[in-house]
Amino acid sequence: MSTDTPFNKLASRLYRTPYLVMPRLALEAMPLEWQNRLEAILKEADDAGLVTPGYYVLRDEPEYTTTEDADSNDPTSRVETYHSLRNDPWADYRRGDAQALSLAARSSKEA
Repeated sequence: MSTDTPFNKLASRLYRTPYLVMPRLALEAMPLEWQNRLEAILKEADDAGLVTPGYYVLRDEPEYTTTEDADSNDPTSRVETYHSLRNDPWADYRRGDAQALSLAARSSKEA
């Protein structure tokens, strides 16, 4: 059996990541063809009966969000509270610029 399947490629990109979260700003910045394909896939998932719970999504960077666990002695404890320290520019889907944010992210990784 080939390990070079689309799912295995996706799974390797999401290694140790239980969720795939994409900012709405990034989705809206996609070419229209991609948006249409994504919408078709999501509709197909709905039609197949896929139901997922709602989530709160926090940016996993200490300059944006800090959290306090329900039990500070238990590393598997659920997050009890969180504190948003600064606004996430990716969350500004009405006035954000996905291209500029992507360029800035790439520049900071290269530095």
